[in-house]
Amino acid sequence: MITTATGIEELCLCLAETIHTQSCDGELPDFIVPVLLKVAENPENFGGREALVAMLLQRVAEYETFSNVCCEKIGFSLEDIHTTLNELRVSY
Repeated sequence: MITTATGIEELCLCLAETIHTQSCDGELPDFIVPVLLKVAENPENFGGREALVAMLLQRVAEYETFSNVCCEKIGFSLEDIHTTLNELRVSY
């Protein structure tokens, strides 16, 4: 999914679907969903930053609530997602 999405519109569509899936599964905290949707629903604001949107997509897709609990990191944490959102300059 992530590797085949090349244009910003396609990336944002994949991001929206991933947000929905992760939110429904109960893994992604509700408070972060509206912030993530600011990216997914506004591809025109993120043209030229496809690499960062793809990174955000991967981090949301591989989000793990307890990613830093073990001695080896598994998946991505909220901190990782927040870092990418900050790089995209998305306000909360």
